[in-house]
Amino acid sequence: MLCEELAALALEDEVEYMDTSETPWYWYYKAKCGVWHRVEDDPKSFMSSDDLERYYHRNPQGVIIMNTAGASTQIHLKTGKEKRIKRSFQTDTGFRCKCDEISQSPPAHWNDFDSETPYQIFSLRKDSSEYQMVERFVRGDGLLHDPIISIKRIQNMDLWELFCRKKVQLMRIRGQSDIKEQMLFHGTDAKNVHSICTFNFNCRLSDKKRKAHVYGKGTYFAKHASHAIRYSNTRQGTKVLLLARVIVGKYKTGHSDDCTPNDDQDENIHDSCVDDPRYPKIFVIFDSNQIYPEYVLEYRSN
Repeated sequence: MLCEELAALALEDEVEYMDTSETPWYWYYKAKCGVWHRVEDDPKSFMSSDDLERYYHRNPQGVIIMNTAGASTQIHLKTGKEKRIKRSFQTDTGFRCKCDEISQSPPAHWNDFDSETPYQIFSLRKDSSEYQMVERFVRGDGLLHDPIISIKRIQNMDLWELFCRKKVQLMRIRGQSDIKEQMLFHGTDAKNVHSICTFNFNCRLSDKKRKAHVYGKGTYFAKHASHAIRYSNTRQGTKVLLLARVIVGKYKTGHSDDCTPNDDQDENIHDSCVDDPRYPKIFVIFDSNQIYPEYVLEYRSN
């Protein structure tokens, strides 16, 4: 799923059958604080209850994906947060609250998982909306045109909680209500996937394939998959890419000897380093808690 403000997924366990009565129905999203808000209450929302109701009547069992970042072209992969939606009667209950915490519960689109295992990987069906959204992002934003063999979702609750806590911490330190996230690519060998899924990226280890840490001594991510694949070895004609959710926050131009994004600063005002702050394509992260490895992509190298 990729970053801006909101994607709302209709809950399968709250699906209702089409109602043909004249009762006025309204649609609500679940805010970070756990309270339901009418979609009209969000000034950034480009859809109303009437819009959603029309979609609902066309396909009551369908999945609705929307955003409130002000642009209907954004897809679920570019979001930093997810909000559940539901259909209900109009009520007089106030739906105002202060959302000052980010939920550390599992994302709504996750499968049920075994809490006794460090992580689980779920292969996405090619006909699923999630697979198709990831594929569109990889093709469009990622500029990867090689044949995709599989897309798998990584579910590691420990890493997810650390990621959420880090985001809350940085928002509190910066005095901000949100902090910038991006979905970025990392090329690696297939043998490293298990370790990354279990422990996350190790920002202290040097990438042996990288001749020099041009922008800092951290973990490197690329905006485009076509760049990240340079660091992925071919195994039996296939390569592996990781698509990660990354808190990039405020960034600056990195230097080869940077061990943190603030090596040359008295205050910790930056969160990452990049190749070019105007049009960043390479991001360097120094704290693994700013990273959540979300998808493993296997593709055939042409």
